[in-house]
Amino acid sequence: MSFKDRIVSPDTLVKEQGVKVLVYGAAGAGKTTLCGTAPGKKLMIDMESGLLSVKDQKDIDVIQVKEAQEIIEICEALKNKELVYDTVCLDSISEMSEILLNFEKARHKDPRMAYGNVQETCTNVMRAYRDLHMHVVFVSKMERVQTDHYNGYEPKMVGSKLGQSITYFFDEVLALRVIEEQDDDGTLVRNRWLQTDVGQGYTAKDRSGKLDGFEEPNLTSIITKLGFNAQTIGGKNE
Repeated sequence: MSFKDRIVSPDTLVKEQGVKVLVYGAAGAGKTTLCGTAPGKKLMIDMESGLLSVKDQKDIDVIQVKEAQEIIEICEALKNKELVYDTVCLDSISEMSEILLNFEKARHKDPRMAYGNVQETCTNVMRAYRDLHMHVVFVSKMERVQTDHYNGYEPKMVGSKLGQSITYFFDEVLALRVIEEQDDDGTLVRNRWLQTDVGQGYTAKDRSGKLDGFEEPNLTSIITKLGFNAQTIGGKNE
């Protein structure tokens, strides 16, 4: 096929690829629960064994993964349509980076080489999932980073630079926050919000420009707001 035959409109290409979103948040913020709000038939790649919040959902399948090779094999199965889903959620890529680090440690006697290689390994795996023609939700733990030049929150990954660098891979980086607010009666309540723009020490971005600064934590609503139908199969809008 000539490169000329691959010329399409941006809208066509984006709709074929689906939405890729990185969500990070503190422990207990509701990251796994958020995965349950994704559209269509969902596959959760569980690397943390924390499924209580979605145990009663009927439209979600789960694969528990502990080995690096399994992470790669699942991606290949999704790419080749051996597994067919509308949305795949990786919960969490923080734990995935630990699994991949153990994989690198087994390959190299020198731990320094393992840490040096894990960034490239994680990057390659995440790019492979990002390039799937379906919605992909990358869930990450959160850590606070304090340096001479920066004091804020970002995704938690192994290594000193990986958490910050992965945010460049995505059009949508959302911080899942629990914010204390007063209701109409003056009672203090804890509400969950997805922050879509950088601020208050949180890394976030919305390249579409279609999301409000804070959105309710519902991935189906957000994906619809980004211009997609509520459900896609194999990257094709229904």
